[in-house]
Amino acid sequence: MNQHNDKPLSELSFEESIKELEDIVSRLESDNLTLDEALRLFKRGINLSVHCNAMLDKAEGLIKILSQDQGKYEEIPFEPAEGDTNEF
Repeated sequence: MNQHNDKPLSELSFEESIKELEDIVSRLESDNLTLDEALRLFKRGINLSVHCNAMLDKAEGLIKILSQDQGKYEEIPFEPAEGDTNEF
C-alpha cells in the first residue's frame, strides 16, 4: 500500500484522494491495527472524503449546459435536480 497519507490534501488530485481513501478502507477492514492507528486512519479518511466532496462540488459548478434559443447557443449554469440528495 502506498504510504502517501502524510501528503497535504491540497496537493492531492481527486484520483489520488480516492485511491488513498480506498487504501484506508481496506486497511481498516483487514489489518490488525492499534486503536491509535485506526483512529488516525479514520480521521484521514474523513478528511479525504470532505476534500473529494469539495472537489466534486467545484466541478459541478463548472458544468455548463448548452441550450438553443432561437438558433443561438448560450451557456447556462448546471443546477442539480430539485430534491437531489447526492446519495447513491
